Amino acid sequence: MSDLETGQNPIGPTASISEMGSVDWETLVDHRTCVQQNEDLASVQEKFRQADVSFMAVLDRKRVIGLCARHEIAMRLGSQYGFSLFGRTPVRDHLVAQPLLINVKQVWSDVLQRVFSRSGESFNQDVLLVDDRCAFLGLISVQTLVRLQTRLLMQSIAELEQKQAEICRRNQQLTEDLRMAREVQLAMLPRTVPTIPPEAAPDVSAVRVFSHYAPLGLVSGDFFDVFAISDTAIAVFIADVMGHGVQAALVMAMMRALIQNHRVAAAEPGRLLTALNRDFCDMLKGSSLSTFASAFSLVIDIGAGEFRYANAGHPCPIHLCRQTGHAAHLDCVQSSNGGVLGVRPDVVYHTGSAELKAQDAVVLFTDGLFEVRGEDDLLGPERLLALVASTMKQSGQVLIRDLVSGVQGFSPQGQFEDDVCLVTVEIGEVAPEGLYRPLA
Repeated sequence: MSDLETGQNPIGPTASISEMGSVDWETLVDHRTCVQQNEDLASVQEKFRQADVSFMAVLDRKRVIGLCARHEIAMRLGSQYGFSLFGRTPVRDHLVAQPLLINVKQVWSDVLQRVFSRSGESFNQDVLLVDDRCAFLGLISVQTLVRLQTRLLMQSIAELEQKQAEICRRNQQLTEDLRMAREVQLAMLPRTVPTIPPEAAPDVSAVRVFSHYAPLGLVSGDFFDVFAISDTAIAVFIADVMGHGVQAALVMAMMRALIQNHRVAAAEPGRLLTALNRDFCDMLKGSSLSTFASAFSLVIDIGAGEFRYANAGHPCPIHLCRQTGHAAHLDCVQSSNGGVLGVRPDVVYHTGSAELKAQDAVVLFTDGLFEVRGEDDLLGPERLLALVASTMKQSGQVLIRDLVSGVQGFSPQGQFEDDVCLVTVEIGEVAPEGLYRPLA
């Protein structure tokens, strides 16, 4: 009787399916009934009757030469004149065709593959177990091997369920960690924006800022910041770190810390980007990260009546001149686009400028806003420009809502394919005394 029938485990109490290379095949032996090759069929038939087995090993001394089957010998001797013709012939002349021999050191996967690839009558034959010298060790029935396969399968299922439970647990923990990271990231975004004059309420500020922030996943590499640099000037900074997810979010957090360190340079956007790039490159040099970021720095200077800006490989914002009804990209060429941040530490970014007029607006965004696939191609910067121009009469959150809705309408799925960060800056009316007041 094999160990599978007695409840013992031939694969060991601690071995997992993935770690187990072999089975203790000798513990699976059902019987060791054998005959020598010169024994005649009559005596072999008698041994079958006494042993009550279906197959016996045929040996040359200790070495296995084949397998004989009860039913084949019974048919041979039971036929008319069969006993007279074959009763005294040696059993070596009546072996089954292509018996299956397995070495005691063979791995279980190879053995089971060979056993269960058999077909016809050979499928039910006992398997001969031998050592390296082909010495007989025993016979294993196909029923025992089926039980082994079932036990291995059940153990494999149990291991997979255990691993799946562990993966689910880790995924749940990861999701919780990402949710917390999302809360931290959202907390890094501006909750309030400065006003001009500083004591003014947001709804009567000469400059008003509105935003839409939509990560593709729980966390994002998109980022923006808004802060005052004087009583009459506000800085807006927008950036997009390469990639998605946790790495991009971590780099974004690094970028925010660098901006805090260089706020003193924010009045001159080119100077700010130059300092950020130098420190960002130094920071990446000391890590294993391989990344970069695009960025755009904008100053709205009410006192000087101008926009000042610099670009580091970022999509060029759109300037809305409501007095003339004209919409166009800011002239990023004059700001000497020196490429993205984090690649070359010696890049010097220059500051460009444009006249600031009453009722003007500037729309800043990351590339996720226009990298939306329609039926045939991407939305692209030019279609986005036309879409922004069509919303020129809107203002505040209504403008942002209509713009986001228009972009989503371009996609058959009605959704974005990347992180999206959208910031609009609106300038108020000019009062007779030369001060600015917000749009009604």
